[in-house]
Amino acid sequence: MQKPGVYLLGLVCHITVVIVFAAVKDDRHGGVPMGVPNEYCDDGKHFLNIDWDPESTEEYTCHGERNPANITELTPYYHCDLETEMPWHICYNRSITYDEDLPTSGPHRPIWPKYGEYRYVPPQRWLHSLEHGAIVFLYHPCAYKYQINKLRAVAESCLRRHIISPSKRIPSNRMFAVLSWGCKLYMSEMDVTRTVEFVKDRAVNYAPERLVYADGGYDTAIIKHAKIVSDKRDSQICPENLLSPLSTKKISRMSRKRQERLERLRNILEQRSLNTLMSERLNSIYKR
Repeated sequence: MQKPGVYLLGLVCHITVVIVFAAVKDDRHGGVPMGVPNEYCDDGKHFLNIDWDPESTEEYTCHGERNPANITELTPYYHCDLETEMPWHICYNRSITYDEDLPTSGPHRPIWPKYGEYRYVPPQRWLHSLEHGAIVFLYHPCAYKYQINKLRAVAESCLRRHIISPSKRIPSNRMFAVLSWGCKLYMSEMDVTRTVEFVKDRAVNYAPERLVYADGGYDTAIIKHAKIVSDKRDSQICPENLLSPLSTKKISRMSRKRQERLERLRNILEQRSLNTLMSERLNSIYKR
């Protein structure tokens, strides 16, 4: 006959195991805990080539001119999903695919990125950032540098919880995408006013895990770590008045200087074309 003390000890051990397992298991994310490095699931360091090849430069290299030759000025496109998809955590070596090029909810990897700017971040990572209330700022690799600078200025001035990355998933008639959990803003040219309004409206508060403000454990291809704007929790979004005349002037100054350089370059090219045409005509006359 089992002694009462032994039975009680076994019961306590059983309850302890159940409690520990329940603490580790995360049913909201398909049973995979959030942010716990695991070499058999996801540690943010290995098997990354299932989502993208870190050795490749294809994701952030511009092949040919896309802006402005193939882009017309379009009204910014804003859309929010009526329902968001479940934020399941998917371990390696299972791949994750999406029904749309730039998803704003759905399955992703358990380890999310450290906040900041990257050479490239795949959607399987930045989707987890969106779930935590971050804003993801994407630009096509062929976008003008001065336009990218505008995007970067807004991101770094509005909140710490941001990801900046190039992306070729942006629709072909757009150059910029700003994403939150469940919502997206597409632009053919960087619109500071619309971007700030989107960030102030959608950052942090609508995300299911907005209380999680810490950095993640993924930092492959990071260029610059995000700095604190208001505080670590981003309790104030865009604390500086980026739409004030002074701030707008500061952000737009880069645009004007870049545009002046482009105009000078265009004039030089046009002059060279005229010179070449005149030379060809003179040669044809001499050959007669």
